[in-house]
Amino acid sequence: MTLGTRQRKRLGWFLLIIGALGVVGGIVPFAINGLRLAAGDELQNVIDLARHGVEAMGLSVEWGFLSSAMGTFLGGLLLWAGAGWLRGRVFAPVVTWCYVFGAAAVNVTDMTIFVFKATPGSMRSLMLVLDGIALAIPVILGIWMAAHRIRPCSLSTTGGDTGGF
Repeated sequence: MTLGTRQRKRLGWFLLIIGALGVVGGIVPFAINGLRLAAGDELQNVIDLARHGVEAMGLSVEWGFLSSAMGTFLGGLLLWAGAGWLRGRVFAPVVTWCYVFGAAAVNVTDMTIFVFKATPGSMRSLMLVLDGIALAIPVILGIWMAAHRIRPCSLSTTGGDTGGF
């Protein structure tokens, strides 16, 4: 089943907005944790922002760096998929399915680590709620795409720009 132009554009804008939020939400802790890893103990007293994140849960800065890098990557994948849906590109369904499976795996892993390794407290609770929301997005998107029988390369090759990346 192919989507109409209106549905394709709505999906594209939705993915672009969620992707922009994901990139912004991931790049800030990624940069802070990256600086702390690069400078070591020299930035411990200067940049204390990371203590409100992963370290407040008893997790390492390295793990926070990796987790925020994955969040930033998934946000970028959503931006790419959204732009593809808006332009009617044939790669849009493939990129969207990659996001669905990748985001589900990353969020389940994050939530598992939070449940079993993080120190109980308000930060852990907040992160579990935020990761739960972040997990709901690819699950709902995947169910919607399956219900509409959207498979890789399911965009019409006769309508719109079908150029590659």
